[in-house]
Amino acid sequence: MAKKCVVIGIGNPFLQDDRAGVVVVEQLERDHLACQTEVVYTVGFEVMDKVRGYERAIIVDACKLGHAPGSILEVSVDDIFTTHALVNSHAITLGTSLKTGYVCFPEEMPQDIRILLIEVKEIKEFTQQMSPEVEGAVAEVVERIRNMVAAMT
Repeated sequence: MAKKCVVIGIGNPFLQDDRAGVVVVEQLERDHLACQTEVVYTVGFEVMDKVRGYERAIIVDACKLGHAPGSILEVSVDDIFTTHALVNSHAITLGTSLKTGYVCFPEEMPQDIRILLIEVKEIKEFTQQMSPEVEGAVAEVVERIRNMVAAMT
């Protein structure tokens, strides 16, 4: 039997704005959201494994695509599978991981995946303090996810 919903935050908790997805999940966990939460530190196949068996998934990650810092983008699996700026020849991308899941485990992958990306300002600094722009975006994403989950139930 499929589980209802999972929210996955992706990021490095020790890199300034890259930690945005992790912080979103930490804040949602304090609210006891009616949805499973998970944190992963990479976009590899672990993400595919975390969404398998759920009806719906919401994924939050930081990005550097050239938008204003703190911009929030809602994208599809196809968007991130075909975006060259999100491709790394040495590692699997989020889009590749999710597409692989749909090819290998079509009956186990969520029917609804929502991906929220937060444009970073700084990701090279080792600190647990996010830039003000990204901190504001995190608060907005937390509220969006609360609303999404409430609409699902």
